[in-house]
Amino acid sequence: MIHSMTGYGQAESAAEQLTWYKVEMRSVNHRYLDISIRMPRELQPLEDKVRQRLQQALGRGRIDVFIHWRPEGEDTVSVTLDQNLLLAYFQALGKINELCSLGQKPDLTTLAGFPDVLVVEKAQPDLEAVWSELAVILDQALADLLRRRREEGARLAADLTLRLDIIEETAKSIDSRSPVVVEEYRKRLEERLNEFLSQAEIDSTRILTEAAIFADRCNITEELVRITSHLTGFRTALEEEGPIGRKLDFITQELLREANTIGAKANDYEIAKQVVELKAELEKIREQVQNIE
Repeated sequence: MIHSMTGYGQAESAAEQLTWYKVEMRSVNHRYLDISIRMPRELQPLEDKVRQRLQQALGRGRIDVFIHWRPEGEDTVSVTLDQNLLLAYFQALGKINELCSLGQKPDLTTLAGFPDVLVVEKAQPDLEAVWSELAVILDQALADLLRRRREEGARLAADLTLRLDIIEETAKSIDSRSPVVVEEYRKRLEERLNEFLSQAEIDSTRILTEAAIFADRCNITEELVRITSHLTGFRTALEEEGPIGRKLDFITQELLREANTIGAKANDYEIAKQVVELKAELEKIREQVQNIE
């Protein structure tokens, strides 16, 4: 089953859980696997674990991950007083007051406002405990993302299968038209010769030779056989597991190459119209394939 590279997933902690987590993931198409993670500064040491988790489950795509966290309790912030630094500031202000005869004493607000007198620190979380809880929410969000990518992949597969059927029918129509082209060319050649050489005897061998040369020059049997083979390979790839987007893109390019060759060699208006229809379907397939993992 194919997976789309487009999707969204999210999960969050239950309301009764003391420490709250929420994980959101957005995925779009990308040539490689490109993961961007945004998370609270306190949890950044866990970024590698988050990235490894995603790399194990995803093959391609641009993945934006947003992790939100609200720790348990209110004692997560501490304020520390640097007494030695405070006294040094106080003494320095006293000397300024004495030298300048200001008659003022430094107030509490002034002293507390000096750099590093009061140091505000957040309590460091227990990262092992955090990871054991966060990993559960991360896996839930990842499962949601994968589910949506599978659902979108199923819709893409249905659309691609329909277009492959159209291409196959068009190729069969071109194949049935191909022998007629040579016969029509032979008749036109004979009519023209009759028109210009009405009083002379026409060399039938010459007409057959010219028709044979024309038939060889516009022979598209090999191209049609390769199209059939590529269509089979495309359908087989749709049933494979794992990332197949690049493989499908390569097969689509080969199909377009064969279609262009048929259009150049066929030398027939009806076949040319069918080649245009065939290429139009292939272009739609190529656009869809860009979204497949």
